[in-house]
Amino acid sequence: MKALIFNSGTGSRMGHLTKECPKGLLKLPSGESIFSRQLRILAECGIREVIVTTGKYGQELMAEGEKHPMLHITYVNNPLYESTNYIYSMYLAGEHLHDDILMLHGDLVFEKQLLLKLIEDERESLCLINKQADKPQKDFKGRVVEERLTEVSVHIFDENCYALQPLYKLSRDCMDKWRKEVALLVSQGRCNIYAEDAFNRIAAQTDIRLLSYEDYYITEIDTPKDYASVLENIIFYDEQHSL
Repeated sequence: MKALIFNSGTGSRMGHLTKECPKGLLKLPSGESIFSRQLRILAECGIREVIVTTGKYGQELMAEGEKHPMLHITYVNNPLYESTNYIYSMYLAGEHLHDDILMLHGDLVFEKQLLLKLIEDERESLCLINKQADKPQKDFKGRVVEERLTEVSVHIFDENCYALQPLYKLSRDCMDKWRKEVALLVSQGRCNIYAEDAFNRIAAQTDIRLLSYEDYYITEIDTPKDYASVLENIIFYDEQHSL
């Protein structure tokens, strides 16, 4: 199994915090960057191969990756990072995705026990859903039908939709279907949409089941307020759960 981390975005909503570095290199109270924490946890959970998509700050991310010599990291630069969404980064990384894949966003902060639970679950393809959390207004929700993921979108709010975090475990077959649909959309010039928009077109061909993250710490950093919340709360989780 490999991991794919999307780190090609500019983090424009973060203001001055990402003026000279990507969100993934923002520091946590432990002194680790978000990216370095992700790499450490992946390595501790047995992952040895990681693909990282980059944009403006590729060199800085590569330097951070060198702190984790136990990992073989392949960097895929998206030269059109300013004008495309990460569907294009996924397309560029496609040749490296012929495997079971853990796919995650570079601004996710999560605890090790959640990743272990995801990896060790016997089901081949999983998404992270929290049926108890409020539906976020501006973040992903997952539509669930018969305990299967059938749609991922920011814009869905009905009773079958729940909070979703963009960390997926995908079988090779599921990844191949998703990757091919990404390539098709990119060939049509649709490079400014989410990779999940490609998934929505082939969801009926997949079998992505649900894993609840209700009892675990995982959050995505999109704004300075999100970052401040992580800085405040991650200390508690590090102390209580030995992350």
